[in-house]
Amino acid sequence: MGAETFLVTATGSTLSEAFHQAVAEARAEYGQGGYTGTLAEKDAVRPVFPPSSLSDAQALRQWATHLLLTEDPDPAWAWIADKWSPAAAVRLDATTWLFFGWASS
Repeated sequence: MGAETFLVTATGSTLSEAFHQAVAEARAEYGQGGYTGTLAEKDAVRPVFPPSSLSDAQALRQWATHLLLTEDPDPAWAWIADKWSPAAAVRLDATTWLFFGWASS
């Protein structure tokens, strides 16, 4: 089986609430049969903290995309490339989160 990248935004008053909402939406859209290559495959989330120089949503999305697609990641970020790892999450604003990672497909 392979893997696909995903970048998904969701809102919630907490990280947990936003994550569970986003997973539920992904499962409703892509199914629960496994190997969808989406956030539907994740059962855990891990918050990440980008460089403080990145403050707007577009810059944070670009940073997340770079982490997903780099072929030689910094060891601190290498876990993101593992399709079995938790989803990564970065806060975009007070109630919006960006979830990203690799998922089995």
